[in-house]
Amino acid sequence: MRHLYKNQLQTYVQKRNLSPPAYSCERKGPPHASRFRCKVRIDGKTYQSPEFFSTLKDAEHAAAKVALKSLSPDEAKEASDDSGLYKNLLQELVQKEGFSLPVYDTNRSGEVPVPIFVSTVEIEREIFKGHEARTKKQAEMSAAKIAYTTLKARKCIFLSTLLVSRLLLASSKPFAF
Repeated sequence: MRHLYKNQLQTYVQKRNLSPPAYSCERKGPPHASRFRCKVRIDGKTYQSPEFFSTLKDAEHAAAKVALKSLSPDEAKEASDDSGLYKNLLQELVQKEGFSLPVYDTNRSGEVPVPIFVSTVEIEREIFKGHEARTKKQAEMSAAKIAYTTLKARKCIFLSTLLVSRLLLASSKPFAF
């Protein structure tokens, strides 16, 4: 998942109560074939993507990756823990697709010293159930991860099916001589 770098960096600065990452980008080339290189500034330090990219998004993620790689091993491990990102990713996905916002429901069971939490998340009347977890937060993250990966997989399958059907339709048209 190469496009998690910006999210990982955002999570890192939030956990440390730092200012949000500030991205600035350089553009070169003609408008129809622009290339981008970005810098990100966090905690007074600036990190730059090593090369130019065809999309602004890729350039921003490359700059975030450079920033993350500059962290100490312990900081990098903490930043790369993507379990907390799935609620954010799911939120972005449903907004992008025009779906209603996710609604979480968490149930607690088990004895007081060792509670067990299980969460579900509902999106467009479909319910996704997460795995058992030790905390409510972990349970919600599990449900969000399952919902996100399921919805992304469906989107990929839909786009692949759409592409194949268009190719078949195009190939079935008679040639004009």
